Amino acid sequence: MPEVPKVNGESRQRRSLRMHERLHLEYEVISEREYEEGCALRNTRLGGIRGLQSTLLDLDTRLAERLYVLRSASSQVAECLGLLNEKIDAVIGHMPEVRQHKATLAARPPELCQLGADGMTFGTAEHLAPGTRVALRFLLVPGHRYIETFATAVREVPPPDPDSGHPYGIAVEFHGLETSQREVIIQHLLTHEAETLRARRREAGAVPPAR
Repeated sequence: MPEVPKVNGESRQRRSLRMHERLHLEYEVISEREYEEGCALRNTRLGGIRGLQSTLLDLDTRLAERLYVLRSASSQVAECLGLLNEKIDAVIGHMPEVRQHKATLAARPPELCQLGADGMTFGTAEHLAPGTRVALRFLLVPGHRYIETFATAVREVPPPDPDSGHPYGIAVEFHGLETSQREVIIQHLLTHEAETLRARRREAGAVPPAR
């Protein structure tokens, strides 16, 4: 279970990290009223698995905040509760409706995006003017960690993936992203960055020194 990041220089640096990632992404333009009401209420209105998914995300966030406080008092208890929560998550993930919900998203071809903790850029089939409100759902690759949030288009950009066929590109800023989900994104980016650095070192080590 991810911790709630501390508000300091290191956290600001982590949140400023951005990398190009291939994601299974789905977006939907929403009204100003839906945006103001929030993601949880919208999913509740949609009913079914969307409402359940929203409830689970809310519980994850509240649990992450309490585990963060508990770790300072008893790290072993917090670790045990975190492992128990991961076990419950694994069971929930195998529920037929939850699996189908993720499978539908995973069936979409992954597309290249630039992902950060506070926003992202991605290609679109339609022109989205700055200020447009959107609902985002995406799966991180690998691991298929599910992220759901609202966002606001802040500027038009070239499509990050020229091979996707999207004629437009947009940069968005996340709105109402749960703390636990933000930390999932940060940890994903840090892992990707570390793997990229290791790969570069291996490549550099394989090149014979110049004579």
